[in-house]
Amino acid sequence: MKKGERRRAELLERLADHLLTHGLQGASLRPLAAAVGTSDRMLLHYFGDKEELLTASLTLVSQRLITMLDAARLEPLPIDALLTMLAGMVKDPHVRPYMRLWLELLPLAAGGQAPFHTIAQRISATLRGWIADTLQVDTEEQRELLAALTLTIIEGFVMFDALGDDEVPAAALAGLKLKMA
Repeated sequence: MKKGERRRAELLERLADHLLTHGLQGASLRPLAAAVGTSDRMLLHYFGDKEELLTASLTLVSQRLITMLDAARLEPLPIDALLTMLAGMVKDPHVRPYMRLWLELLPLAAGGQAPFHTIAQRISATLRGWIADTLQVDTEEQRELLAALTLTIIEGFVMFDALGDDEVPAAALAGLKLKMA
């Protein structure tokens, strides 16, 4: 790896760490540059523009989350076991910063603000793909449908966790277990 590529990778790691710690508030070039110990001009040198910088940083954040999910997955799981595992991960202090950042990203994406809409779509597709690969199913049709359902349910768990409400997710998991029995 060339020196410039190494420096860009180092900055990217720091930017991802900063976003996980501080979120997207104040994610303009000068504050981001100061947070990672460089100038806004140097960020533009390595990333071209703010859109490329945020896209690369948030993509790295999502790759880190997928790495954590991969480490937690031992084998394909039925939907009830996968939802139970993911519901526990939502509450994990190592995962919570990712979920907080995701909740901050969604309204920006919903507003169509560039580059957040495109980034959120990619992250969502990546998560749905990971879920599909992790589900134990009988047919490919089930895989796609249950992956979409699982992602939708986990999104709800993330929202309820942010609200400090453990009762609704617990009731949903208990209801799923009753239905599966």
